[in-house]
Amino acid sequence: MSLELVLASLFLPNKEQMFETGLYWQPVPYDYLPSNHDPVLRGFMCPTYRKLYNNVSNSKELEGELRNHEVILDFVSKNTGLSVTRYADIYDLYFGLLIEEDWGLALPSWTKEVWPEPMNTLAVQEYYVMTKTREMRQMAVGYFLEKVIRDTTKVLNGTAAGKKLYLYSAHEDNIAKLLIVLGIFQSPHIPPYGSYIMLEVHLIDKVHGFKIFYENYSGGGPKLLKLPACEEFCPLDQFTKIVSDLIPDRELCGM
Repeated sequence: MSLELVLASLFLPNKEQMFETGLYWQPVPYDYLPSNHDPVLRGFMCPTYRKLYNNVSNSKELEGELRNHEVILDFVSKNTGLSVTRYADIYDLYFGLLIEEDWGLALPSWTKEVWPEPMNTLAVQEYYVMTKTREMRQMAVGYFLEKVIRDTTKVLNGTAAGKKLYLYSAHEDNIAKLLIVLGIFQSPHIPPYGSYIMLEVHLIDKVHGFKIFYENYSGGGPKLLKLPACEEFCPLDQFTKIVSDLIPDRELCGM
């Protein structure tokens, strides 16, 4: 649905394409892959990733960290009847409550003690669990970054002539994980519905590079972000070097 809304705004029909007066919409085709064959956007489906994620989730380190939140986890468990013992449990519950709130439904009275905080803060921590190790980061965003660099290079060398835009429709965790791994996750938060990242290709002083924008509707329009090891305009060669450690071997995923 989100992708169809975006495509409807990008490809407004002209008079000849409008099959119903006043309906500014036309069918726009798009491609998708099954989740278990799409490491670019669904790296968490990689068998290797699942194994590493389970290792992190059951690690002594995370167990010790979660002890600091035992009171909150026990409170939520008691009031929901669920076993809430991990950040992932809070993360899942967070979206259930958010949807109810967005639809104008009254949340249970017990949520006043934990909603939106500290549930929001604890839910955000799940993004860091998702990107805990180098290999997890590679699978979470590395295949995507590899494709961005490859597609951009093809456009610039003329082998993908006519391409103006590569558009990917994903989820808020794709956005958060990309921002975290690139070191530009400012004021950690749950990216809202409709949020997006733009990697714009610019030509400045005869050098091609990226400007990275993030829109989370906090006001003022998309924000221009700066990578820690680059400037706001990051030359393609430098960007490629910065993210080189994030590019995985194709075999890593295990799909």
